[in-house]
Amino acid sequence: MKRALHSPWLVALAVLALAALPVFAALASHREQARRAEALLFERSAEIVAAHLRLLTSRKIGWQSALRARLSNRSDPPLALLDEVFAPGASLTLPENCRALGYGALEGGRVVLRWRRVKPGAPSAALGSDLLASPETASLLRAAMARPGMLASVQRGPDLLTAQTVAESSPRVPRGWLVAWWDLAAMCSDARIGLGAADGSLTAHPLEGDAAPGEHAIEIGEGGATWRVVIRKGPAFDALFPRVSERAIAITGGACALLLALLAGFATRALALRAALAAERDLVQMKDHLLHSVSHEFRTPLSVILSSAELLENYAERLTPERRAAALAQIRDSTTRMNDMVGQVLLLSRIEASRLPVEPRSFDVVAFARELAREIETATHARCPIRVTAPDVLAATLDPALLRTVLGNLLANAVKFSPDAQPVEFIVECGRFIIRDHGPGIAAADMPRVREPFFRAASASDIPGTGLGLTLADKCAALLGATLTIASEPTGTTATLTL
Repeated sequence: MKRALHSPWLVALAVLALAALPVFAALASHREQARRAEALLFERSAEIVAAHLRLLTSRKIGWQSALRARLSNRSDPPLALLDEVFAPGASLTLPENCRALGYGALEGGRVVLRWRRVKPGAPSAALGSDLLASPETASLLRAAMARPGMLASVQRGPDLLTAQTVAESSPRVPRGWLVAWWDLAAMCSDARIGLGAADGSLTAHPLEGDAAPGEHAIEIGEGGATWRVVIRKGPAFDALFPRVSERAIAITGGACALLLALLAGFATRALALRAALAAERDLVQMKDHLLHSVSHEFRTPLSVILSSAELLENYAERLTPERRAAALAQIRDSTTRMNDMVGQVLLLSRIEASRLPVEPRSFDVVAFARELAREIETATHARCPIRVTAPDVLAATLDPALLRTVLGNLLANAVKFSPDAQPVEFIVECGRFIIRDHGPGIAAADMPRVREPFFRAASASDIPGTGLGLTLADKCAALLGATLTIASEPTGTTATLTL
């Protein structure tokens, strides 16, 4: 009878002992997992802060690059242009975190500081008349001179110095350098750079040396500018991300549920931040793609210009008049092509930024179409005749500049892709324009992408172009309130603009 009474207790003790083993194992595992989770949480939070710092840096460098572009490629004398842009009381104001901005002009073997603007209340190091002799900017300017087309940067403690070459026609012939002083300490303390820096759980500081144990050193590199930052745990880190109590784990599983809820909330917030960061990265990648595509298209005409110029420079006296005329014609044609590409890119930029006005007016569409056809024939050296079919008179109220962009690109494409001497049909009807060529057509697989910027169909691989013609035509058609449809078959392509 006693043995029967003792059996449940023995079972209970055995179950308790068996249950105690995973409890102890869970406690031991919790200590290690807590240490790893804290390290991982700190690393991921630091990366979020660093990502926002990269975004801030990219915006600052973009501002300086836009100002450099404003100073470059101008026929004005540098001093006159400086008076226009930097005169006291001018509209130019230094952006946030920019302590000072200066312009040094090349004079003999020196770089003379012509102009300098310092943000009110911001400290600034004194510079001599020769920036190349100043210990603060000497190495920076030498790096900018070594790579005139790129931005040069150097970190001086809590400051980031950046320099860009200002040239009138080519970076190889600089006329000065735009130098900016950026306050990295202010950028690191900006409340907008992420959750950690905003609530005090993390702190960010510019770093020149090595990081101490427990700190996270990250290199920030955007737009050619490079600097280092160290991320440390702030006083609110443990309060914001508390460790789960071991007593709570031993007593109840409620603490585990609370921990999971906290981690889920943090993960959701981190995912939202990552999504925002991904959107910003997509914008940066789109700009990079634009720059890469434009630079790629510039290489061919630039190579032609360079080779023809070197030929004329080195062997002009040996060349026949016909050969010299041909070299000059190549330079002229390549320059015209580059100018057209720049015009297309600028027009696309204005459309994307919603800065292209629509100004409709009444005009004779038939006369407009016949004049445009003659212009395209002249520009293409009458390679393919353009047959215009239209009524005698047809008036419409439209923006003629937008209509010229749409129809001009469609006609130019039709001539470009048609065999020599094959006519291009240009039909003008009430509320509709039809352009039909006899080229190789567009493959069905390429049709969904023909309106994308810089996309070239497989049939256009051997024909020069930027891939912007149909993009501009489509976007300008939308501004006109019209619809552009493209139909293609192996015997030709038909583009229809319906108002």
